[in-house]
Amino acid sequence: MRWKKMVPGAIAICALAVAGCGGSSSDDGGGTTPSDSGTTAQVARGGRLTVADTIGIPQLNPVIRTFGWEEVLFPLLWNGLSKADESGEIVPDLATGWRASADQRTWTFDLRTDVRYSNGRPLTSANVVAAFEYYLDPRTTTQEAGKIASIASIRADGPARVVVQLRSPNALFPAAIVWVKIIDVDNLDQIDKRPVVTGPYMVSDFVPDDHVTLVPNPEYAGDPAPLDELRIVKATDSTSALSALRAGDLDVLWATNPADVSSVESDPDLKTVSPEVPSKYVDWEFDTTSPPFDNVKARQAVAYAVDREAVLESAYYGLGDLAPTNNPLSTNNPFYGGELTDYSYDLEKARALFAEAGINAGDTITWWGTAGANAEWTTAAEIVQASLKEIGIELKIENREVATWADKFYPAGKRFPNFIVPNLASFPPSPADAFGFYREGRCECNWKSPEFERAYEDAMAEPDETAALAKWGTVQEIVNREVPLIIPLQAKLVASLRSNVDGVWMEGGGQLHLEQAGLAD
Repeated sequence: MRWKKMVPGAIAICALAVAGCGGSSSDDGGGTTPSDSGTTAQVARGGRLTVADTIGIPQLNPVIRTFGWEEVLFPLLWNGLSKADESGEIVPDLATGWRASADQRTWTFDLRTDVRYSNGRPLTSANVVAAFEYYLDPRTTTQEAGKIASIASIRADGPARVVVQLRSPNALFPAAIVWVKIIDVDNLDQIDKRPVVTGPYMVSDFVPDDHVTLVPNPEYAGDPAPLDELRIVKATDSTSALSALRAGDLDVLWATNPADVSSVESDPDLKTVSPEVPSKYVDWEFDTTSPPFDNVKARQAVAYAVDREAVLESAYYGLGDLAPTNNPLSTNNPFYGGELTDYSYDLEKARALFAEAGINAGDTITWWGTAGANAEWTTAAEIVQASLKEIGIELKIENREVATWADKFYPAGKRFPNFIVPNLASFPPSPADAFGFYREGRCECNWKSPEFERAYEDAMAEPDETAALAKWGTVQEIVNREVPLIIPLQAKLVASLRSNVDGVWMEGGGQLHLEQAGLAD
């Protein structure tokens, strides 16, 4: 069966296609005007909210973040040149707009002139350049490194304009730099004590791995922060956190235990939020350079042997979207498309493909998971184990502590023949990020495909919206056919909150947005 879905219409395309919707694709004009992102809910001015997760925040530098939970602070304290709004559209933030050269290698950003850091210092192009240079410094460890690696140079063109030169074309560059926050590099030695910020809030108190207290930033150039105080705390465990939420001692709980979501949704005093377009996907990795998974038929066989519906319901409590075409993009992503094979559960197809790959009844494959964590991985493994048993293949489940688990396959380049390794990936919903992981040297699956590399680079360089959709469809067709990873589903992280709290939303990767959060008006 072939699966095809293309999203028609310029409105859907513009949700992510920043070259055509975020600015001009030529050097002779164009651009956009500033746009406020966030929910349209009306909230009262004033009041206090307490937000929790079981992970603490160890430090405040957004460049070198340690855990995903630290991202909750980014839009509260800092801004980038661009940002994603609640609909997923890439819109200006510190920039008023942007434009690209015809070859998509030179990007010009015009800056707002009313932005000041919380110490009163005006933000200029020099600050933007200095921040980018800090990200680009090889001595800086940052998760943004892969997204900005193509930057050849960045320079100020006057006090309110920045010009970025890329080594290779990137029609989605404004989407790539959403999480590049423009910190004051002169404040680095004080960033965990008195961070200088540009966002709606600033830090009044910080105890690492315990709490962060935020108050309104009087220098903020946008709408004033709705709350008098926003406190982000570490909860002891998920059970006590949910009890505190029910009691009203907490107002928002970020990563709700999937087993608790249904009870939260049935409680009239509580509600939930989750991403509209999820971009956190479950991925199971092979070593595609070692037998038997150097044979594409063996990888396709595993794809057919996964009962995705059972995995979603039993391992993830139904919190996610099925990935029937083994695609990192969710089926409601504007870039999802192409002529794609449907790998829905079919053991007879799996048996035939296994046999063609030389895997027969009596053979064993090893599942390499984690012990003491990620119980959903073990549940998924048991589902696959039962399916493979029906066709005579044994799935041996081995769970190890996290360091031992990671050492087997990470970083990319290690050999782990005849293993399936469960993992979880979280990217922005842009195809540049989702499929950038498949590029040579990045994925622990060790996949190498010149055909894919050419198609990816061709899609990255395409500014025309309709043509870009078709080219990203070609990228998806290659990945769909070659099955470098098994992707059974996109997982949805769910936040729980008191019913009187509004203005909270979540990006596709689970990033919680509280910039406009407040008490219902």
